[in-house]
Amino acid sequence: MALVRDPHFWKRFSTAVHMDEELRAVEQSTQTKQYAASWLSRERRKSRRSIIWGIVIFFGVVLIIIISVVLWWLSKNNWLQPRPDTTQ
Repeated sequence: MALVRDPHFWKRFSTAVHMDEELRAVEQSTQTKQYAASWLSRERRKSRRSIIWGIVIFFGVVLIIIISVVLWWLSKNNWLQPRPDTTQ
């Protein structure tokens, strides 16, 4: 028996099985309020939450890098040093 070479095969297979199970449950009208949060909807929420947090962390790191570069540039050009009083 040959092995499955596609690394995402089992994820797709599992999703297809769960979607089929949900379809059968809806057709048979045996789904209750307690079972309303199905496996597939939980997986989609987790995936969405991961993407959102990834974007937030990415922009946070970019913001820190930009602030660091601006402060480095200001210190290199001596903008952060107090200027001597030239009114005398």
